[in-house]
Amino acid sequence: MHRYHRLPLLRFLKFNKYFSLDASKTPQSIEHIPRPKSLPLLGTKLQFYAAGSGTKLHEYADSRHKQLGPIYCENLGGYTDLVFVSDPMHIRTLLLNLEGKYPIHILPEPWVLYEKLYGSKRGLFFMNGNEWLENRRIMNKHLLKELSECFETPVKKTVNNLIQRWKTEMEYGKEYMPNLESEMYRFSIDVIIAIMSGSSSSLKRNKHYENLVTMFTEAVKKIFLTTTKLYGLPLNMCQKLNLKVWRDFKESVDLSLSLAHKIVDEMLLHSKDSNGLIHLLSEENMKAEDIRRIIADFIIAAGDTTSYTSIWTLFLLSKNKSVMQELYSRNSYINHVIKESMRLYPVAPFLTRILPKECILGPYRLDKGTPVIASIYTSGRDESNFSKADEYLPYRWDRNDARKKDLVNHVSSASLPFALGARSCIGKKLAMLQMTELINKIVENFEFQCLNEDEIEANTSQVLVPSKDIKLAFSLRKPEMQL
Repeated sequence: MHRYHRLPLLRFLKFNKYFSLDASKTPQSIEHIPRPKSLPLLGTKLQFYAAGSGTKLHEYADSRHKQLGPIYCENLGGYTDLVFVSDPMHIRTLLLNLEGKYPIHILPEPWVLYEKLYGSKRGLFFMNGNEWLENRRIMNKHLLKELSECFETPVKKTVNNLIQRWKTEMEYGKEYMPNLESEMYRFSIDVIIAIMSGSSSSLKRNKHYENLVTMFTEAVKKIFLTTTKLYGLPLNMCQKLNLKVWRDFKESVDLSLSLAHKIVDEMLLHSKDSNGLIHLLSEENMKAEDIRRIIADFIIAAGDTTSYTSIWTLFLLSKNKSVMQELYSRNSYINHVIKESMRLYPVAPFLTRILPKECILGPYRLDKGTPVIASIYTSGRDESNFSKADEYLPYRWDRNDARKKDLVNHVSSASLPFALGARSCIGKKLAMLQMTELINKIVENFEFQCLNEDEIEANTSQVLVPSKDIKLAFSLRKPEMQL
């Protein structure tokens, strides 16, 4: 059956209303896209700041979509109008049809300025054009096919190390309340380093190496925190006046890159006797400097993304004991659990593209160079895409679950945590392997409960993070609780 035939009538009508490319209708220009009311000179800055500025950007955009519809246009204080889209059809078209051969996404302005000022060449995330395409093809070959044992073994070993360490903390029946953010950050970075070095590596993880990784973990956390603080501020002025907010950002990037390069250099020294990703890239005749750049950025990116998805999943499970028990009863349920967590708390609440040429998106003709923002947070929580959209219901992703009959709307493409198209997340398979193994093992071995009394909200800090530290108390599963 054609995929449109499976859509509810409401979705089909919505598709025709907003997405029709009927040649008899002349596309409208960007000036016709709905916009919020603004003040002379100030625009909507006051509204944006009043709503929480950058830390609440996902909620701000969500409220704009509710007010203005699935496509709206707004200038958030920069020099360019931004086009926000939330309809799944528009988003799929943007990522599959309109991004061009060399997709370009919007980079945070502080990162762009840092690279411009200090000439620091970065990895895939910063590359464009043919340089990006050639390196991306090599990475695709090893990361987007079926993952081999040389990747699975290091992941499982790193998970087991974490589980055993937590068990040690719980001797004599004590509860253990880890600093989840630090634990998950460090765990994610450990996983990536293990994958890079491989299951057969002779790399020695001595005290010096452990201290290096710990310092790196803390520095990476600060990159994202300080980037968010700079959002909406006059960046060039902050840099020229060397204000503390800029100094903190620069220092965190300096330290992260320096430590990442040291870690990669250590792995490169041992790459010949390993079966890890660095060895595989060397076999592709990739230059050592390119490997250094790509892997350093890969490690930096991995620390933030998978760690927070894991934290959100554990938090949601702690609030939904029946789901936790169902996962314990059948660990094959894990993919549905993580998909549902990523629907509610997508690590990237927005996906961005800069149009490579004049394009038609829905009823509008957009110029070359127009920045388009896909509001993934909004599309994933839209009731017309997902029935009972605010509820945590992993079974909605199971085609064979009888409970799904009560959920009229289910548009799977409205939740795109890893994006789509040529520039989709290069580490998505590794991320899913890591998260499924970790969450399954935690639920298999521990009971846990949330100790936070105040409500936990989501903040935008480049990725979607909890507004407060999530405090979970873990204890060993008692024999009578096991099936």
